[in-house]
Amino acid sequence: MASVPVYCLCRLPYDVTRFMIECDGCQDWFHGSCVGVEEEAAAEIDLYHCPQCAVLRGPSVMKRRRAAPKGAAGDADVGRPIRTGSAQFVRELRGRTFPSADEVLLKPSGAQLMVEDLEEPP
Repeated sequence: MASVPVYCLCRLPYDVTRFMIECDGCQDWFHGSCVGVEEEAAAEIDLYHCPQCAVLRGPSVMKRRRAAPKGAAGDADVGRPIRTGSAQFVRELRGRTFPSADEVLLKPSGAQLMVEDLEEPP
């Protein structure tokens, strides 16, 4: 029986409902809630180091903020991530166009498939 890969400090399998962040040091994945990183704040991180890598490589590195041009009457939220499910998120999503599945999905013929393609990795 194939084992399910586990991640994070909690050593649980992947859960699509929980935000995860990849460590730029060890390339392991961590639940934001387990390492104290909120999903909204993750967009401001340039290099993320998990607790173990932070000891070896130093703390995570935040992105540099660019100063707004003088005299610009810009929105304070420009460039900030939009919370999933918010009214602004839905408006922006509805305003976008997406390619049809026929343009994105690969549709191999039966002759192109091998038994190895259908088996789970060891």
